[in-house]
Amino acid sequence: MLSFSTYLIILISMGGALWLAFYFFARGFPNPLAMRGSLALLSMAAFFWLTYNNFFGAQTQFNYLKLILLIIAMATWYSLTYQLLEEDNQRKLRILKRGIYSLFLLIVILLAITQPELPRRFNNDLYVAQLEVNFVYSLYSMTQLALTVGSIFNLALEKKIRFSSQGRLFLFSSLFITLAVGYGVISFFTPNLPLPRLVQDGLVFGGFFMLGLSALKYQSLLERRTIYQDFPLTLLVIVSVCFVYISLLKQETSELANLVGLVIITHSVYDLAREFLERYRAQQEKKYRRQVLQFTPSASQSYLQDALALFCAQIKTTAGIVAVQSAEKFVVTATHNSVASGSVVPHPEFTDATIEKSDGSIQNIAWVTSIFDGEKQIAFIGIGAPLKRLDYSTGELDLLQEFADYVNLMLLVEGGAKKDNATISYQAATEDMIENLSNTPDEQVVRMTEDGLRKFPDVVKLGQSELAKWLDVAGATHIERGKKVQRILREGVDALRPLGSRPDDEPLPRNWYNYAVLNDAYIRGVMNKEVMARLYISEGTFNRTRRNALRGVARWLTEKGKSN
Repeated sequence: MLSFSTYLIILISMGGALWLAFYFFARGFPNPLAMRGSLALLSMAAFFWLTYNNFFGAQTQFNYLKLILLIIAMATWYSLTYQLLEEDNQRKLRILKRGIYSLFLLIVILLAITQPELPRRFNNDLYVAQLEVNFVYSLYSMTQLALTVGSIFNLALEKKIRFSSQGRLFLFSSLFITLAVGYGVISFFTPNLPLPRLVQDGLVFGGFFMLGLSALKYQSLLERRTIYQDFPLTLLVIVSVCFVYISLLKQETSELANLVGLVIITHSVYDLAREFLERYRAQQEKKYRRQVLQFTPSASQSYLQDALALFCAQIKTTAGIVAVQSAEKFVVTATHNSVASGSVVPHPEFTDATIEKSDGSIQNIAWVTSIFDGEKQIAFIGIGAPLKRLDYSTGELDLLQEFADYVNLMLLVEGGAKKDNATISYQAATEDMIENLSNTPDEQVVRMTEDGLRKFPDVVKLGQSELAKWLDVAGATHIERGKKVQRILREGVDALRPLGSRPDDEPLPRNWYNYAVLNDAYIRGVMNKEVMARLYISEGTFNRTRRNALRGVARWLTEKGKSN
């Protein structure tokens, strides 16, 4: 029974540490906390892999590697806790940090040179190793003690760690490591008492696994990523996959660690590649947005043609046009693989939808979206079918809406006071759009933001909302938490407010639309139809403006939302 329990806890420890290391790296790169957490967990995974295989084919000549891996994990753990400190505290403890790192490097070098074996009490690998009283082992124990005490000291020193829920998780995880070190000390001073190693290995894994979860939560709160929404699902999937492989292949017990490790590594590498491809796609979209927003209106209107070509290349469409109203007709101003520039094209039947399918009357155009100035349609954008796919993704259609908003801005700037009865600063508006569009918020965050704004007047529902949990708002009661979420949402909406006082005249200038739609519809509780009437906009323009404004608030919450 002891053997089975020991094998099982080590196998679970190896698989859990290996999976969390890859998961942490994929979700957290290049965050310094994520990198340190990944390294610590990867070191522990290698440590447990060597330990498991050593049961079935003793290779004592490699035991020193286990000591090195364990001390690397502990040093990384110390480094992570040091990174949590404020800059002032880091400066004060810099000398101590260098001393601990020097001790760590010294012991790693000595272990690599001497390559000591680990003698076992009772000649049984199921019990805690017995370290000899010599210089190397004594220095190794001192290093373990220094790293443990230093980590706990770092966590206890910082108020934001002691008095926050995510900070207390770090302290709780440190307790496991401290108990594991203490268990080894007890074993050292009780030479005649066999102490099962599964207790120590379980504490070590528990400590580092909790450390990974703590850093993961800290990072998710710091960067406002919705990590915990997919964490349980991905864990369940990888456990199920490992179970299926073990059941189907029916490997010997001695090969289980290799099989589990291979399954986790292959599936984690796939997940890692997918995550980085998604980031690459997001970076390309960010690059596209910055490029298109660099075009400056000019008399020749070549800027619009260049912007359309860039947009069509980004979404990989077969064709595209921009048609502007002129003398009750719509004239093609920019074109890509469609009708010639200057051609008069039929007016698409407008149904007030955000995006609608074309009736086929315009060459190669499959989708159209209209552009309005108040209630008057001033232009429309059409795109063809996808180049190599059956249909467009939601993200690509969102890009179409963003491009339509930008074309609208360019047309209003070109028209100047004649069209908008207000002075529009193109440079300022462009900078605002770059700020709003460069980083696309998680759609789940947008959904939570909208749900929170819908519940804005009801602090009871706000305090119990998913948004309150995601923001990790502290409070003795859900009513108190709801009031804090309400204040945060109001600040997020106010972040959209342009400089200066709100004009009394109606309709409002276009740069007030985002703020006015959210503030009036959600904060003040004005009916949507009344908001549309005040702004002189159609329902389609209202819905598009509201969606863009919600994404702006969601991004503000992601970057600047704070738990208070």
